Amino acid sequence: MRRWAPALVRGAGLLLLAWILTRVDGPTLGALLDKVDWTGLWGVPLLGVLMMGVRAWRWKLLLDLQKLEMSLWRAGVLYGSGIFLGSLTPGRLGDLAKTLYLRREQGVSWERAAAGVLADRLFDLGVMLLLALWALFHFELCRWQPWMGWAGAGLGLGGWLFAVKGGKGLGGGWSAWLRRQRPWRFAEGMGSEMRGLKGRVGAWALGLTLLAYALYFAQTFLLARAQGLPLSAADVSAALVLVGLASFLPVSVAGLGTREGILIFLLGCRGVPENTEAGVLYSLLFFLSCFVFPAAVGALCWLKEPLPLAELKQRR
Repeated sequence: MRRWAPALVRGAGLLLLAWILTRVDGPTLGALLDKVDWTGLWGVPLLGVLMMGVRAWRWKLLLDLQKLEMSLWRAGVLYGSGIFLGSLTPGRLGDLAKTLYLRREQGVSWERAAAGVLADRLFDLGVMLLLALWALFHFELCRWQPWMGWAGAGLGLGGWLFAVKGGKGLGGGWSAWLRRQRPWRFAEGMGSEMRGLKGRVGAWALGLTLLAYALYFAQTFLLARAQGLPLSAADVSAALVLVGLASFLPVSVAGLGTREGILIFLLGCRGVPENTEAGVLYSLLFFLSCFVFPAAVGALCWLKEPLPLAELKQRR
């Protein structure tokens, strides 16, 4: 059971997808498919390639900060390989693959190889969390309450006390214990590698992160416009942010099921007619454009210099 438990949990999303498909009216879905303006989708793959290039550029900046020399082209190839492996391998091994590539080419420690990779991911995660908060308010799924301000102030004060006073009396015992733990020491080692993020490099990395998200949202809006969905760019962006946030939950494979369920719900919130069929069709277009296409480009990068999957699994 322990061996099969993760697969069973991920199967929940597939079961949800199967149930959603039983609710789809075939003729209605076919009529919506006939109305898709395919000529309006020519820019979607171009934006996808540009977004991959921007993210590879950001990773190269982080590597330059660590004095790890790599050309932009090489960073793009390795980044594409990571997208392929992260999309199609069961354990989403893309970040681990980039770390192993760095270990092979640069001969550096695990902390140093992983620092740039994890910092790259944290930029995406930080922006995603802020956008997710905005998306909840945008769809009126959450309303501002006075206690939220007090809670934020309390968390900020707690973080400041831990960071500044943790080793000087307040909480010194448990903070000292935490610093002795291996994961904490690993995080400290990576933090020391990324000290320069407070300066110009950090500002550039943040700017490239925002540019990458802008390209991504442009892709998703083009898909909605080609389908004829009566949604604003803000509606589409907020919906895809919530879909992306749900993808972190280990209850699906490639977001199947959870993506369709969230899209159908949000389209219903905006009063879109035939929201079930419209949500399933948009999810299909999104899957092909923003999942299959980047994975295919990444596969070409990976074939240029394959990294054995068995080695990745041993390093997990």
